[in-house]
Amino acid sequence: MRIVLTRREALDAPDGINISMVTLAEALSDLGHEVMIVVANLQSRAEYQRLLAPRLDLPIVALSRAPLSGLASVTAWLRAKWIIDRFAPDLVIHNEAVPVPLRGTIVQVVHNLEPRSGRLAPVWRGIRRFSTRRSDHVVATTTELRDELVRDLGMPRHQLAVIPKCIDLQAYHGIDLAVRERAILHSGTSAYKDPAATIAAFSVLDDPSVGLYIAGDITQPTQAAVDALPDRLRARVTLLGPADGQTVRMLHGRVRVAAFPTRYAIPVASATVMEAIASATPIVGSARISRDLLVHDVNGLVADTSPGTMAIALGSVLNDDALWRRLSAGASTMVRQFDGIRVAQRYVELASTGRQRQPAVRF
Repeated sequence: MRIVLTRREALDAPDGINISMVTLAEALSDLGHEVMIVVANLQSRAEYQRLLAPRLDLPIVALSRAPLSGLASVTAWLRAKWIIDRFAPDLVIHNEAVPVPLRGTIVQVVHNLEPRSGRLAPVWRGIRRFSTRRSDHVVATTTELRDELVRDLGMPRHQLAVIPKCIDLQAYHGIDLAVRERAILHSGTSAYKDPAATIAAFSVLDDPSVGLYIAGDITQPTQAAVDALPDRLRARVTLLGPADGQTVRMLHGRVRVAAFPTRYAIPVASATVMEAIASATPIVGSARISRDLLVHDVNGLVADTSPGTMAIALGSVLNDDALWRRLSAGASTMVRQFDGIRVAQRYVELASTGRQRQPAVRF
């Protein structure tokens, strides 16, 4: 088949949607399909290669080298329609709402839901609903997103498929506990990733034998939280900045625990959590991590993100070898559902089932 994957955002950012989209494209290529990625912009192919470290040289159509908005965005996506129609795809997988009529079976993937506040909130809500109504299939990447879509769109539960984001299992290698570093990895410094919560828990843990790695842009709040640590602990913190994909993958497999005090309004399928799972690394995370990814006492510990509670959970995984091995084994079993090939096959199956009849959508 000929398959197109689209996204309205930039490709040269190592966020969860891009990690999953590139992995899915690679897996579909491995299965023998002809694949094309169409994105709004790609400022630097070299930066894309560095941050995402793709395994294959995928065909990418970038509509611009700079972010698009307003009329420029509309014009660019009309040009994208011409490009995609010439490709004559059998299957189009939208990773964000693209309300442009296209040929082939259309799948709308919902990775998250647009904020319901702000001046443009009604516009984005309408675009998402319009795009969803025109799609042949709607996919939610977590159970929680599916349940919210049932309420939001008034769609029957059986008409929404749940297919997770995916990762390339070949790229992750967790090493044996005996040679793992007594360290914590926190990935992401956006406000909702809450790096300050991990830093505060690290402070309460107060164990100079433990290191802390923080991957992501070095923001002012993150730097301030690290600066507030006592010297003996501050020296054990490594701010990685926007590290390359290979470095982040290596660290996931080298540390003893990954911290995710994440604050989602609706739990989404975090690719960084999947990276820890793929590396057989136990997780300490908030209750806002999707239950599809973090199951308490199976592949990690669900903990309140208050410093004291989170510090206790981190200490348990760091210091209890039997607990670590049990959680690591749970991660190794769970990760199979996120394998790129397995997820790709589920999308191919959607293309063969024809149009899923959608109910009328209220605007």
